Amino acid sequence: MKRCVQIKALVLLLVLATTSPISATKYAGEPFSLGAGANALGMGGAVVAGPFNVTSGYYNPAGLAFTTGRQFYTMHSETFGSLLNHDYIGFSSNNGKTTGLNSYGVYLYYVGGGGIKLTGFDTDTQYPYIIREENHFDIMIGGSLSGRIVESISYGITAKIIYRDIATETAYGLGLDAGIVYKMDTLMTAALTVTDLTSTFLAYSNDVSETIIPALKPGISFRFARRDVTAILSGQSIIRFEGRKQNAELWQGEVSADFQAGLEIGYKRVAFGRLGYDQDRITAGLGAIIDKYIIDLAYLHHDDLDNTFRLSAGINF
Repeated sequence: MKRCVQIKALVLLLVLATTSPISATKYAGEPFSLGAGANALGMGGAVVAGPFNVTSGYYNPAGLAFTTGRQFYTMHSETFGSLLNHDYIGFSSNNGKTTGLNSYGVYLYYVGGGGIKLTGFDTDTQYPYIIREENHFDIMIGGSLSGRIVESISYGITAKIIYRDIATETAYGLGLDAGIVYKMDTLMTAALTVTDLTSTFLAYSNDVSETIIPALKPGISFRFARRDVTAILSGQSIIRFEGRKQNAELWQGEVSADFQAGLEIGYKRVAFGRLGYDQDRITAGLGAIIDKYIIDLAYLHHDDLDNTFRLSAGINF
């Protein structure tokens, strides 16, 4: 009975966090929405309900409770061609307990590029001119804790520190993500993540501030296995409350929803092929686990910007 009350309270907390009246800055958190890991990108980013690995600290910290051992994972991505450099480094550890707090993780997330032209105005020619060109970047450092209420239900939380540099101004911020996972049986898993649970506040050096409003990410996955072949089919939505309207796949008033889906097929847990759908864009990927070493490659197609290629490598130990 006590465990049932804990579960209901946790779900209620996650939902209420996204329904409170909060003023927000639209797209303030967009640099942190690009994802982490080539394995996840290959599945369209639809990994809130699994498969779970070290990147779960970013996608759904509750998933860390279902990982095994320790894992180190790193990623580099040429996002939208050479427009952005996107990097990730993560570590997680699980002590193997089936109930109680059993895992933790840390990660560093970076996205940045160049091309910010600072200009002046020539009063003689009446034309602007370039003074210099600056870089811009966002850094997010996350620390996660996860555990299991019962063997089939896990919870997790990630605390985030953010630093932003946009040439002439800098900003600092603190945020919190939380999630739950329910493994209904060996075939089906349901999950819910709330990003920026407490409304992440960004304070700029020029006394301007921005707020990243919470977003809901419910997801579900199905796992099938036959002899040496395994398949994971997953889907999820991203529900936002910042009035994206026509810029989202579905919207009503200030509420909008976008969708992600993915398929991973593995052979002997050694070779993997992936296909995904990420908010109206197609993704694909390949992966391999050789002994304790991991390598993943992913591709994202974009009609308006250059395509994205992402490479990841890791180790289980």
